[in-house]
Amino acid sequence: MAEAQETQLITLSELNRHNSPQDCWIAVHSKVWDITHFIREHPGGPSVLLKCAGTNATASFDEVHAPDIIEELPKDKFKGFLEQPSPDTPATPPDSEVSSPPPSEKRSQMASSVDVPAQPEEEDVIPPMEAVLAAPDLAVIAKKALTPKAWAFYSSAATDLITYGKNKELVQRLMIRPRVLRNVKDVSFERDILGFKSRAPFFISPTAMARLAHPDGELAVARGASNEGIIQCISSNASYTLKSIVNAAPPEQPFFFQLYVNSERQKTADLLRTVRDLGIKAIFVTVDAPVPGKREADERAAQAIKIRSAISGGESSKDKKGSGLGRLMAQYIEKALTWDDLEWIRETSGLPIVLKGVQTAEDAKLAVKYGVDAIMLSNHGGRSLDGAQASILVLLELRKNCPEVFESLEVYIDGGFERGSDILKAICLGATAVGVGRPYLYSLVYGQDGVEHLTQILKDELEVSMRLCGITSLDQANPSLINTLDIEHLVTSGDRFEPISRMHRLSKL
Repeated sequence: MAEAQETQLITLSELNRHNSPQDCWIAVHSKVWDITHFIREHPGGPSVLLKCAGTNATASFDEVHAPDIIEELPKDKFKGFLEQPSPDTPATPPDSEVSSPPPSEKRSQMASSVDVPAQPEEEDVIPPMEAVLAAPDLAVIAKKALTPKAWAFYSSAATDLITYGKNKELVQRLMIRPRVLRNVKDVSFERDILGFKSRAPFFISPTAMARLAHPDGELAVARGASNEGIIQCISSNASYTLKSIVNAAPPEQPFFFQLYVNSERQKTADLLRTVRDLGIKAIFVTVDAPVPGKREADERAAQAIKIRSAISGGESSKDKKGSGLGRLMAQYIEKALTWDDLEWIRETSGLPIVLKGVQTAEDAKLAVKYGVDAIMLSNHGGRSLDGAQASILVLLELRKNCPEVFESLEVYIDGGFERGSDILKAICLGATAVGVGRPYLYSLVYGQDGVEHLTQILKDELEVSMRLCGITSLDQANPSLINTLDIEHLVTSGDRFEPISRMHRLSKL
């Protein structure tokens, strides 16, 4: 019976008959679904769906949803495939919804509605991929290729961009102390990350709404990461569903998941069970963004239409403060999250916990106390609190004030790492692995090929840096290979000033 239903063809005229609140069908990407039961549950209200009742709603659906999210409906709601009209079929009447546009029109339509760059005119903007020699090249290309809103969302950081700039600057100010006359013929930079094999000591940091850069979005990232043998950390605000992202790669490919805890805790519990059931290997709990930072470039850039995350359900819009995708999609995030909630996350998911966004030695020591499996030194790429320490300073702070942390858990870091030599510096200073975020979003201008090309660039740079440094294994990387004197004066002990109580201040008056 199910097989017969799957091959059933439904004409457009038959679809048009199911157009009421009591009997509502729509077609999306040639599949016809009965959504009668869902009308009252739709987050946008019933009127949004009823406008599309009995029609091919592909264009309207794609404006705000990941293409695969409708597959989450119960299987018995799938009615069959929409019959494609023959060349002799008369044109659709003016008062009917047109069927899905041809591929040549669909991409340009998508570009105008969800900020995906149109491809046919790219020749004068995007050079051949062979011309991309380094990660910074991708930022230059992406700025030209992406829509203004997509570029603003990806590239923007908080207020005056101080932390954003310091992330990169201070990594570059570290100097390497190469050893010579070493046999560096055979080099290996494979690494275990939470016990999972990676062909390099870096992974893809979670980044939101990758579909703004390419129609395949996170699916292209998953396939590219798998082919290159590195791990992708999936964002809570991904533009595709978790299931489709995981299924884009072979079953043996490990994934991590970045979690924003929802203020409606039951939604987070349901999501964590889905994460576990899909075989995802760890939860990166974001702890540096109970509220989003003020990203002014994102706020200023107008958005053409609402977009919605396929995982968190976060939606964009606009208000009197601007139209920042980061701020408006983050309204669901729990602001009351505390250390005590970590046990609930662990029990609900049954997975290792990584704290993403640790920025002080004090919190690193608390992470050990609360038994997390790893920490990620991160300031959200400078997108949360402007003026926060550069990530590399936090790594040095841990080495100075609590080196025992490195023996208790794995330490990851991101923020400003664009070169293989940058990654090597962090590994020498004790990091287990480095996260790379924005460059991978920019690489999606070239789709999956771009993801793989960037990974190969970073691998090549890392291998060259290791050879020139005189080491052949990451186990040989150690702090003696790095000269940190140029920035050591910026590393705090955390207790240089005594707190002054209000009563003490008043007594001095």
